[in-house]
Amino acid sequence: MKVVAVGAEAVGFVAIGQRATGVIAIGQLATGVVAVGQLARGIVVVGQLAVGVIVLGQVALGAGWAAGMLSLAPASPGWITGPALLARWPLGSVVRGRWRDLHPQRRAGARFALAAAGAAVALALAVGLAVVPAVHELTRPGGVLRESPVPLR
Repeated sequence: MKVVAVGAEAVGFVAIGQRATGVIAIGQLATGVVAVGQLARGIVVVGQLAVGVIVLGQVALGAGWAAGMLSLAPASPGWITGPALLARWPLGSVVRGRWRDLHPQRRAGARFALAAAGAAVALALAVGLAVVPAVHELTRPGGVLRESPVPLR
């Protein structure tokens, strides 16, 4: 496993490049636990088109929390264009892990069902588009955390 990898298709613990894959990935099409860049996906993601669990980006799709000009997630800060489907949770509280600052949205009947359905769709999309590929890239042979098998002669 490379600790630092730089290049067009960098794969390493810290990867910087166009298709960076790593625990910390920076660049276009970045995939990793912490991913930064355009079309980034992973667990904690910052980017223009970002998909992940905790997401901050221009267009953000999150399984847990997302903030952006257009964002969709079960929880969001509620101060940018994206709606807080089920709960409002400010960015500082997310960073510090202060659960007491979580403010559930008060919705009645059909509005709650619609918000819950939107949250379920956001969860399914984020897991399918970001979490599963990130885990695959980290654990596959020849990926970030596992060396390629030695070729037989």
